[in-house]
Amino acid sequence: MLTSVENVLAAVPFAVVAVVAFVNVVSRYFLNASLAFTAELTVSLAAWMVMMGAVIALREGGHLGFSALHEAATGALRGAMTVLITAAVLVFLAVLLFFGIDMVVLQAWSGRTTPSLGIPQWLFTAALPVGAVLGGYRTVQASRVGFRRATVDALPSEEADR
Repeated sequence: MLTSVENVLAAVPFAVVAVVAFVNVVSRYFLNASLAFTAELTVSLAAWMVMMGAVIALREGGHLGFSALHEAATGALRGAMTVLITAAVLVFLAVLLFFGIDMVVLQAWSGRTTPSLGIPQWLFTAALPVGAVLGGYRTVQASRVGFRRATVDALPSEEADR
């Protein structure tokens, strides 16, 4: 269920951007007129695409965790690196969550809207706290898998086979 939600939150903005950009190109070619709102919508939806892309990368194990060093390490060192990497990612996501909520509340409270379309700006900024929460969940999930691998690697081969 959560995977489907993440995929939809990434795919829908991407599809909207693709359609809007295509319409803008066709409009410029045939009507010799650019649709100004397309740039605004594209930039605003980029926040959702980037945040949900990062969450999907975390879910799929593609996060930036100094993978070359991490993969080369074994046993207790790998477990310690997993914990440190997880802590660093979670601290980053906590900061993103804190400032993202602050920004969303400020934009909602002030009634700020996008210049061309008049859409409440907080709808786009909400990608930051939503992505931070989902990213935190996926980070913990991925670190549990990574830590299990590290502890299995640390066991003598006979115990690891059980």
